[in-house]
Amino acid sequence: MKLQKHFFNKLLHHPDTPVWTLICTMVAIMASYNTVIRYGFSEKMFFRLLIVYPLIVIFIYCLRTFVTLPIVLKLHNYFPNVIKINVPVQVSIPLLVIWFNVSIMMVLFTFIHHTLYPHFLIGYIGNWIKTFFVAVPIFFFVTKPLIFNMFDLLRAKYPLIIYEKTSQTESE
Repeated sequence: MKLQKHFFNKLLHHPDTPVWTLICTMVAIMASYNTVIRYGFSEKMFFRLLIVYPLIVIFIYCLRTFVTLPIVLKLHNYFPNVIKINVPVQVSIPLLVIWFNVSIMMVLFTFIHHTLYPHFLIGYIGNWIKTFFVAVPIFFFVTKPLIFNMFDLLRAKYPLIIYEKTSQTESE
């Protein structure tokens, strides 16, 4: 029981936990949105989404961590005055990451669902617009504030506890 408490305490206070929660929540919302808007809501589509969801979470995390976030950070370093003066970093970095992620995901989505979109470019632009202009307000006004406030409240209620070794392990 003590090991379990220690694990959850460390998990709650780990700096990557809110990021993973944010990514998982955004992927769930956006995957559900994109599926429902194109296919409607049905039990069959819901179960397909549940099967694909973990793969999308891993893909988006890797895409963000290894591709889009490094590109955005390099853009911020390369054009510091243009971006940082006009838009705060707390807004510009997530906005550009969302921009790149949506761009890449909509290429894949439009290509995979080519029967719905006979003209790739028109389908891609339509998908991109629908997804980007839903993802941005959901991220900035719903998901990010809720998740970070939830973690702030949980961390305040359950402060980091440092567990010491038991006397049995110390004597060994």
